[in-house]
Amino acid sequence: MAMELFESPVLMSLNYQQRGYNPSHFSPSLKAFLSFHSSSSSTSTSAYGCCTRSGSSIIISRRLAVTASSSPSTASTIPQDPASPPHVLGNVVVVGAGPAGCLMAHYLIRRGFFVHLFERRLALPTCKMNADNKNEQLYVRGDTRSYTMLLTSRAMKALEGADIQLPHSLLGSLVGSCVHLSEGKMRKFDYSSDPDLQSYGVSRNAFVAYLQQTLFERDTDHLSTNFGWELKEIDDTNRLATFQRSANYIDDCLQQQHEMKVEFDLLVGADGVSSKVRAELLRLDAIQRAAGNATENLPLSLKFLQNPEFYKSFHIRPALAKTSPLYKDHNRVQSWPSLNMLLVGMADGSFWGGSKKADLLNASSASEVETLFKGNAPEVYDLLLKENPNFAEDFLKQPAISFGGAVLLSRFHHKNVLLIGDAAHSMFPSYGTGCNVALEDCLLFDQILQESKPVHGKFPLRPAAAEFTRRRLCDAHAIVEMNTNFMLFPRGFLGYLQMLFLTTLRKWFPAVIKPTSYQLLWSTVPFEKIRHQKHKEIFLFYTALLLTSTLVVLIALSILQVLH
Repeated sequence: MAMELFESPVLMSLNYQQRGYNPSHFSPSLKAFLSFHSSSSSTSTSAYGCCTRSGSSIIISRRLAVTASSSPSTASTIPQDPASPPHVLGNVVVVGAGPAGCLMAHYLIRRGFFVHLFERRLALPTCKMNADNKNEQLYVRGDTRSYTMLLTSRAMKALEGADIQLPHSLLGSLVGSCVHLSEGKMRKFDYSSDPDLQSYGVSRNAFVAYLQQTLFERDTDHLSTNFGWELKEIDDTNRLATFQRSANYIDDCLQQQHEMKVEFDLLVGADGVSSKVRAELLRLDAIQRAAGNATENLPLSLKFLQNPEFYKSFHIRPALAKTSPLYKDHNRVQSWPSLNMLLVGMADGSFWGGSKKADLLNASSASEVETLFKGNAPEVYDLLLKENPNFAEDFLKQPAISFGGAVLLSRFHHKNVLLIGDAAHSMFPSYGTGCNVALEDCLLFDQILQESKPVHGKFPLRPAAAEFTRRRLCDAHAIVEMNTNFMLFPRGFLGYLQMLFLTTLRKWFPAVIKPTSYQLLWSTVPFEKIRHQKHKEIFLFYTALLLTSTLVVLIALSILQVLH
């Protein structure tokens, strides 16, 4: 065939086999992806139409106008059916199949749009079921994206809006923190017991796999999933997105690069902190302003602050974690300040941990790694050795991972293109709020669509994208700023003293004193209001500190006068 089509896993599988590729050569992720979406029947319905195999023949019927070619010179034309299935409000391209991209796809499909979901990586293996019919946590050893994420009321509300109920087997309730000090001492802090301020730990890969799986199962007539494809360029005039095969995820036997062009009514960039969609919008805006034909009043500008910190991670399997004395605090975020290390319990009983201590990351030998762990967290190191006798050597070889950076954009839209999640407002992981903000973006945009009035059966998507910027920009900038400046939980002695003062007042006068601004991160209160409350807390604390200091000085002077 002169034309290679990858819009459905069934078609991918048939194309590979017809071209003589041995399935045993496929990567594990590709095998899992094809296995999940393929069936034993001879006919399978994809998002684009029907794919039938009879002997060595493949018959393809597509509904949507998508062109794929191995090279421009060999592109061929296939007769097209109408641009979209009946009753579809429009075609939306979502770039990025992480938490935000998958949830946005859920919302758009529920609204009646046809969604083309693109992801440069391959699909994650589906969640397995154990003997108790519960979803097991999904961890891929060596995959740096298998880290723990914090989900709060913001995330839960956004998921509920799309009728997604995460199974309890994926959510590990977090009730507080436990700080491990020197000489075996510990200090425990409880989180708020308020039902609206609950928090959960979840494996990123397990979470994404679950969202992907529910997408695949719900409505494939309005969904096209395209994994292993990355954005090449955007033509904002003709509303055309060009994708190419991701070189990092093509098997050795697949040497040719392929291209796919997709027309869109709206394109949503949910492709993370290093967003290609964002880069394209900056390029397009600069070109149009230089030519004097810009369509937006405010120039699109980016302020990016690189996080200087890095980390290395590790994982301890459930059976081993449960044998450790540390397991009694499995539902707390445990930390070792001397090693700048966290240990978080996951719903399946496992531990995920990571350290950002420079001495550990820059260690020059395995013995140096061993010395640092033994001297600062011997109980953790004992577990790690049982998990992997060569832990020190492997940890030394593990590449340090960047914490990314903070993104501040002047707007989140450009014509019919919208940015959400880390692509729009990436932030330092100071408070674990990034994913919650990204999921809340999806809920907000769905609310905007709900308020919009269709014109001739179509939603005014360009005004909706602009409205998203108007409602979200200041709030997003507020949380990025608070994360970057550690504003809600200042470091150092005065910072801890301030938190102690505020939490004590809250404990003594719960009917009068509201939850602290830091606790409100677990709520759905807008970030601008949280920042405003923090300013009031700072004023209250330093006023109390000044009055207390003045009182102490006056008492001291009175005592001196009496003594004299």
